Parts: sequence; structure tokens; C-alpha cells
Amino acid sequence: MTIESKKYHISKSLTRRTGRPAVGLIVLNTDFTFERDFVRMYTEQKPNYDFYFNRIHFANPMTPESLAAIEGELMEVSAEILPNYDLDLVVFNCTSSSSIVGDEAIEVAIKKSKPSAKVLTTSKAVVGNAKQRGFKKISVLTPYSEEVSSLLRGYLQRNGVEMVSSMYMDLSDDRDVAMLPSDEIISAAKEAIHDEADALFISCTAMRSTEVIAVIEKEIGKPVFTSNQATFDEISFILEKE
Repeated sequence: MTIESKKYHISKSLTRRTGRPAVGLIVLNTDFTFERDFVRMYTEQKPNYDFYFNRIHFANPMTPESLAAIEGELMEVSAEILPNYDLDLVVFNCTSSSSIVGDEAIEVAIKKSKPSAKVLTTSKAVVGNAKQRGFKKISVLTPYSEEVSSLLRGYLQRNGVEMVSSMYMDLSDDRDVAMLPSDEIISAAKEAIHDEADALFISCTAMRSTEVIAVIEKEIGKPVFTSNQATFDEISFILEKE
């Protein structure tokens, strides 16, 4: 049987824009949690933008040196998100690394390959979320060592976030952070909150704390915000301002 093959002539010119903002999301290649949190929140809230993930190399353990080394990969990893295509926003998703490398250095690296994109980091999103929600004083819970936790605290203080208490779990591998069970996170949160705090911040994109925010808030009687929730909220806030 002979099959007739015909060419379809496209009647309209193609455009590279969909009419919806395009967001690139950079995630550590060791992170088990960010993507599942993000997709769940995106499905529930249905924001008006499209998103595209890419992974960036990270070598455990979590130390100031290893977290700072990620900076060297940012330009190439950003370039590989829809190559030669403009993005509206690129987000670097790692609280500890972004607080150590710094927002300005991360923006410079990403804009080398995505010059027209706005740039957001998890640490910057956390600061923005705290201020937008009117939290004057917070308690902080991290899975990191005290050394890494102190660098995060320094970043928050420099950016106008006042802390009244801090608790750390002293884990060195972010893959272990993702394995923390919900009851352990809830228990740690109950110990971490201070009476004078307006809210509790739970750090790390790898920790599965976002899915138990409501449970923790009920237990401690105060608002809770997390790295992944704050990042998701800040993305919508930035794009809605345009």
C-alpha cells in the first residue's frame, strides 16, 4: 500500500513567547525535596507562569567551602535552561549557599548567560517573605552545622531580619536532611520556637518542612515559613509586580 505524504503549510508566523512568564529553577543535584514541594504548590495554587528545572552540581558535606563552590557552576547551568531563550526570572534554590555566596554575586553569574532575566535566591526570598508578612522577630531552625547556620544568621541580620533564637541539627549531608521524618521536624520546631518570636523560619530546600507547616503552626501557635514556601511565594510576588 502506498502512503501519500503531504506537507502542512503553517499559516501563522511562530513566536518564541507563550504569553506567560518563563521561570528557570536551579536545584542542587543532591536535593530530594524542592521539586516535589514546588510542583505540589504550583498544582494547588495554579500561578500564571511556566517553569523549567535544571540541576547544579554540589559535593557534600555541607561546609562553607563546598556551598560557596556552587557559584562557579551558575552561569553554565543557567545557560542550559532553554538555551538561547530569554527567561523572565531565574531562581537559585539553596538557602545556605545563597546566603554564603551572596545575592549580588549570584545575580552577576546568572546574568552572564541570561542577561534579561531577573534573579532570585532562596535566602533573598526568605527575607522578602518575612518582611511582607510583618515578622519583626523570628526563631530559626536549620539542619546545618553551627558554622553554616551562623553564616545564614549573619545574612539575615545584614538584611534586616531580627532573630531571637536559633537551633541547628548539625547534619552534614543534605541527602540526610531530606530523610528527616515529619515527626522529627515537628518536634525540633517545638523546641526551636522562642516565646518572643513572631514566627519560626525553617531553613533548607531539602528539608520536608513545607508539607507540615499547618501542623507545626497548630503545635506552636505561631506562623511558620520555610525556604521552599517563601521561594514559591516570592516568585509570584516578583512576577505580579511586572
